[in-house]
Amino acid sequence: MDQQNTRFVLAECATTAQIARVFVDDCIAQHLRGELEPATASMAKYWVTEAQCKVIDDCQQLFGGYGYMLEYPITRMAADSRAQRVYAGATEVMKELIARSL
Repeated sequence: MDQQNTRFVLAECATTAQIARVFVDDCIAQHLRGELEPATASMAKYWVTEAQCKVIDDCQQLFGGYGYMLEYPITRMAADSRAQRVYAGATEVMKELIARSL
């Protein structure tokens, strides 16, 4: 099959994005009902951020060397996604908050 690996990578990325959407939507619904626990919010921040970075990394890899040229939007996405791991609570802080709830 033509470009089977590319199709598989995109299928994995689409699945990860869908799971992230469902998780965030559920967290929003819990928040609106006043039921969102801090640990669950931390899980969402941590997991969705890491998922976003992986999806963008995988997509950037599909571009090869072009994925690092500023003319392509994927390059900006990659740069922007790195900041997600830091602001609004670093990934390590989110893990600590989750661990305290266990």
